[in-house]
Amino acid sequence: MTRINHYDVSEVLETDLSEAELEAFIADAHRVVEDRCVPYCDDEGILASIEMYLAAHLATSKDPRVSSVSHEGVDAELGTDGDRYWHQAVLLDPTNRLARPGGFVIATT
Repeated sequence: MTRINHYDVSEVLETDLSEAELEAFIADAHRVVEDRCVPYCDDEGILASIEMYLAAHLATSKDPRVSSVSHEGVDAELGTDGDRYWHQAVLLDPTNRLARPGGFVIATT
């Protein structure tokens, strides 16, 4: 059972996606949080927040909102709103497992 619902995601993400579409992204976010964070964190409030921002991030894949600016022929790409939600989820993750590929540190030489 997920920690959040479509109302929670709608609080941080302005979207025209249906409840069913949001619930699908919430289910995906829940699986990621369960697999990557739960074994290392038992704070349900933090896990719910991570799940919410991760679901918002995933939802922007279907409802992208690109932030860009154009002035006098100069265009600047600021990134997508999805980036903002991803970074928020990563910042809230006390396990740091969302930010690491495969959930573990990659050693490079």
